[in-house]
Amino acid sequence: MKGHYPCEQAMATAAFAVQKSTTTGMGSPLPQYVEHAVFAILQKSKSTLTTQRVSGYEVILSIPSLQVVQCHTGNPPMLFAHPVSDNEQVHDCANYTPEEESKVGEDPIRGSTLLFVDGSSFIDQETGIRHSGAAVVRAKQQGSSRTLQIASKIPLPSHFAAQAAESVAIIEALQQAEGLEVTHLFRFNTSPPLCILAFTGGKGGGFLNLMDPL
Repeated sequence: MKGHYPCEQAMATAAFAVQKSTTTGMGSPLPQYVEHAVFAILQKSKSTLTTQRVSGYEVILSIPSLQVVQCHTGNPPMLFAHPVSDNEQVHDCANYTPEEESKVGEDPIRGSTLLFVDGSSFIDQETGIRHSGAAVVRAKQQGSSRTLQIASKIPLPSHFAAQAAESVAIIEALQQAEGLEVTHLFRFNTSPPLCILAFTGGKGGGFLNLMDPL
């Protein structure tokens, strides 16, 4: 969950804890104290989490035996958590937006280097052997036309799944982006399947909006 908002991290942690406790709780009443308003977070229209993941958390956190209570005690050694009152809330989870996000725009950087990244993994039906790899493709503008050039082609061990291969491709593109103005285009297994990550001078500008495929 690194890179996600503290509110979303708390929601994911709460769902993970419920999953681990249901095997031993056997349906008994389960109170859960969380530092953030997880149900308000679930209702947010803007999130860095995928729709599938948010839906999964909602199902887990809506089981009848679970009672989620917001508390102000987040430090594990402070075990005596108690419900939070309105005047104790640090922020409104439903409307909370980190300051860093204010720097994020809605469009790629004009005139920036355009990198397409992807990773894949498949099993050869004839041999039964899994093949995995990652690639980075650089778009070069020549007048009114655009040509594509392979920047990196990385064979990976067979145990790499498609998601891991995509991560390798993104890391490779980030390394190539050092000192440049770069816009990365990479696919997610969601709909719409394209996300943009823009960088200036090699420093991350954050995730931009999901867009339709080019």
